[in-house]
Amino acid sequence: MAKILISGGSGLVGKKLTASLLNQKHEVVWLSRTEDLTAKVKKYKIDLNANYINKAAFENVTHIVHLAGAGIADRRWTDNYKKEIIYSRVKSAELIYNCIISNRFPIKQIVGASAIGYYGGRQSKNLITETSEPHDDFLSQSCVEWENSYKPFINANIPTSIVRIGVVLDKDGGAYRKMATPFKLGFGCAIASGEQFFPWIHCTDVVGIFEHLLFKNTSPGVFNAVSPGTITNSEFSKELAKSFHKKIWLPNVPKAILQLIMGEGAAMVTEGLAISSEKIRKDGYIFQYPNIQNAVANLNQHV
Repeated sequence: MAKILISGGSGLVGKKLTASLLNQKHEVVWLSRTEDLTAKVKKYKIDLNANYINKAAFENVTHIVHLAGAGIADRRWTDNYKKEIIYSRVKSAELIYNCIISNRFPIKQIVGASAIGYYGGRQSKNLITETSEPHDDFLSQSCVEWENSYKPFINANIPTSIVRIGVVLDKDGGAYRKMATPFKLGFGCAIASGEQFFPWIHCTDVVGIFEHLLFKNTSPGVFNAVSPGTITNSEFSKELAKSFHKKIWLPNVPKAILQLIMGEGAAMVTEGLAISSEKIRKDGYIFQYPNIQNAVANLNQHV
């Protein structure tokens, strides 16, 4: 069994990944802003502003998962919060790298998070793959800098994979509960034009992809983590309403209203691209929830 160090373990994906790894009898420890060495999953301190990381966290660690970073949708994108979004990702990767190199820790594999925001908050009819170029907005800029923070690991010949994660659907948190509640009550509707693509993924498959890249992948690189096939926001909305035996009768939420409420961050929901997951499937990963019907059926058992 392996020992895995996870940064950002207290987030939605981190918690689910931790539970799955523990269930498989792996050992898991976290990097955290608050240290707690008596917890079931030990938390070792990382302090970005103090340039500090407890190197004891790396003892006997063979694999690292880097998920840490300020939530992209947690707050309105002020100039200060934009800086925090980027700094929290880049600085944490820098501290992890420096600790590994200065102490010569023998890490076998690193899997780091990124996001489909790499391709920008926009719309296009073209299918987006891992070789597609980034855009020129903040979503893209933040992900480019995020991914650049992994280059030192790659240059040090540490096998490193980067996961560009789509919209994660899960019963315990994230966007799904917020989206599902109005549909369950019969007040759901599509967003903006509804024609923007909705690149989603069930949290179970996000966890599965991280585990695949940690232990089964032999060719590290960049991988999109989105469900197979493509659906629009309107199609997703109809399936979600149908899963609750409801009909959509309200007009779409106007784009201008969302921009007023969310500012620049509205692009996360008013825009969307058709993104391919072919690369990870060719690498051998089999999706447990490849279509939205099965995904919402599973999720709605708990909403």
